[in-house]
Amino acid sequence: MIMFLGNRIDLVLWLVIALVMISVLYGLTLLVLSRFEPRRQRISAGQTAHAGSEKTVVFVVPCLNEDRVLKASLDRLTSLDYPGIHILVIDDGSDDGTADIVRSHPDPRVRLFQRVLPEARQGKGEALNAAVRHLVGSELIAGSPQSEVIVCVMDADGRLDPHALDEVMPLFHDEQLGAVQIGVRINNRQQNLLARMQDIEFVLFTHVFQRGRRHLGSVGLGGNGQFVRLSALTGLGPSPWSRSLTEDLDLGVRLHIDEWDIEFCSTSSVHQQGLVDVKRWIKQRTRWFQGHLQSWNLVPWVLRDLTGTRRADILYHLTSPFLLLVTSFLSAAFAFWVLDILLGIALGQAVVSPWWLSAYLVAFGPAVLFGFVYWSQEKHQGLNPFVAVVLIHGYVLYALLWYVAGWKAAYRAVIGQNSWTKTERNVESRNQVDTSAEELTGEAIPEEIAGGATGSRAPGAVGHGGGQ
Repeated sequence: MIMFLGNRIDLVLWLVIALVMISVLYGLTLLVLSRFEPRRQRISAGQTAHAGSEKTVVFVVPCLNEDRVLKASLDRLTSLDYPGIHILVIDDGSDDGTADIVRSHPDPRVRLFQRVLPEARQGKGEALNAAVRHLVGSELIAGSPQSEVIVCVMDADGRLDPHALDEVMPLFHDEQLGAVQIGVRINNRQQNLLARMQDIEFVLFTHVFQRGRRHLGSVGLGGNGQFVRLSALTGLGPSPWSRSLTEDLDLGVRLHIDEWDIEFCSTSSVHQQGLVDVKRWIKQRTRWFQGHLQSWNLVPWVLRDLTGTRRADILYHLTSPFLLLVTSFLSAAFAFWVLDILLGIALGQAVVSPWWLSAYLVAFGPAVLFGFVYWSQEKHQGLNPFVAVVLIHGYVLYALLWYVAGWKAAYRAVIGQNSWTKTERNVESRNQVDTSAEELTGEAIPEEIAGGATGSRAPGAVGHGGGQ
């Protein structure tokens, strides 16, 4: 408490109100912006669907023990109807059948780049850096200017929409454009509620926040489905990706600092496997959160080199982990308040208050609006608006798990535990592969392709990288 003009001022209360209002207003602002296209359009009316097809596209797929999902992903990439495609698989010290799958693939455009210990297994960023250095000196892009080569980073379980290149490549006619990020969907979202919550999370981040950030000039990059101009990568030096646990976040910020634009393409997505148990989820999100904390070292360069809404939004984004840790106390206080109300109702002592409605609107109101965005992306799959609203209420509770991951990441950072851990992958069932294929293409996938993602081994640890 402090005294101001004769009145007692509760600084903690006003801090709480300020944090809540900033968060709500920021989300609602980006929701509104996401419903409109920016004034600047990167594709002119005269450009065709295959504009940009003269550029070389190199899919870079970092792998560490990915034999359970890799073959189906390679089959999907080689089936793309687009000229000038190459696929470079990085075997980052695998001790399973990953390299054998690549060697035995019948398409000559699939190449293997192997790393061995002690250089291997140093994180996804180091694997990608080695791959780019290898690519620059290889015959794959011989004779092609680096500005005409587009590197697409794909996770081993990533399934790209068939039309993605037709949507993305024309954007690179803008010579100021350094990178494009596409949407991310969870292909096993119907498996359980946790997978569904992750799908909602990615849809909201991409179709609300990324679309909204297009207006602010601050679009970021993710670890899956990122398209980057090779000249933009090499312009950052021999190691464009950092050793951060979220090397994708760092790359996006560094590209902005290096005066490149980043675009988000909302009409295409990459479909990936979601986690289906909470323990693995917390392990993955702890790594993401800790990597986000590590990105704080970029703040001085953001302040020095960026201006306007781009600087303000990226600063807010880099600061958000610290805000989340603070708001965890507010959420705890809110939870105790709700429990107190429920106890009062049970004992017949509760007094109805207008604060109940206002608290509900603050806690769930913006999320309900976001829920209609998710419904718009899922209604073709039979999701009705009422179910979408129910799911989004569950999503608010799901988001509380980030507090667990956040405090675990903060503890690891304090004690100096910065080791890289991989995401555990599950073998995909035949039904999951078929469902993913039909969603992407509208047709049933051939049996010989579907069989590539199945196997006799039980689910276990098969993952890689900061973006997974």
